Amino acid sequence: MKRLLHILICVISLLATACTEVMEDFDLNTAEAKTVVDAVLTRDRAYVILSKTTSYLNPNKVPYISGATITIAYNETILTLNEDSAGYYSIQSDFPVETMYELRVSLDNEVITAQSFMPKPVLWDSVSVKRSVLADLYPLPDSVGVLYEILGYITDTKGVVNYYKLDVMKFDTLQVRDVGDDSFFEGQNFQLLTMIAAYKPEDTLWVYLNSIDKAAFEFYNTLALSNSSSGMFSAPDNPKSNLVGDALGRFYAYSVDSVQITFPKKEK
Repeated sequence: MKRLLHILICVISLLATACTEVMEDFDLNTAEAKTVVDAVLTRDRAYVILSKTTSYLNPNKVPYISGATITIAYNETILTLNEDSAGYYSIQSDFPVETMYELRVSLDNEVITAQSFMPKPVLWDSVSVKRSVLADLYPLPDSVGVLYEILGYITDTKGVVNYYKLDVMKFDTLQVRDVGDDSFFEGQNFQLLTMIAAYKPEDTLWVYLNSIDKAAFEFYNTLALSNSSSGMFSAPDNPKSNLVGDALGRFYAYSVDSVQITFPKKEK
């Protein structure tokens, strides 16, 4: 028995050594770096983050791109963005809704363009917050908080195909993100937000209702699909982009309605 155990230990040691040797010889092919464009336009600001794809072995070292010329065009207006810091470009202006915008990024030997339509905002009818009936059934430690129920209602615009991006932020942390269209509630009053979560006194939430165009809707839908891929050999596709040119990323314009929620102090 002791001899058999000794043989097993030797075999396991050899296998471990063999695995180590294989990993030492493992090498990654380096793909050609591509330009990455993260461009967003709101009612009062446009900003673009410009970078190159980075190595798998150096994910935290992002090579930002300086010196690009970036413009936003709409109607008969053309605005040039300022470079605030390496790779970060922005401009403030009063951007109208129900307008098509064109982004143009000019690098040394490269031009990247994209278009996005800013819809008229759909507003929250109401966002309600109340202590959940589950709070007493499942009391939580003070360090976790109390269970609350948060409901949000909208009235969808009739006769228009609407696309929505719902974001719930706790301070600077994303709590919930959902993207959808009005296929099942066109022109109706609809409960768009339903969530139950634990919050502590004076926690603050921002509930954003973003009205987006079809291109942004498709980008976020395919992004969610690629992020949900699993398995050792899965190779998800890149999210569907509206960029024209040899680049990754997206450009989208959106209008937004938001509600702030601050949870009450604990009763003494």
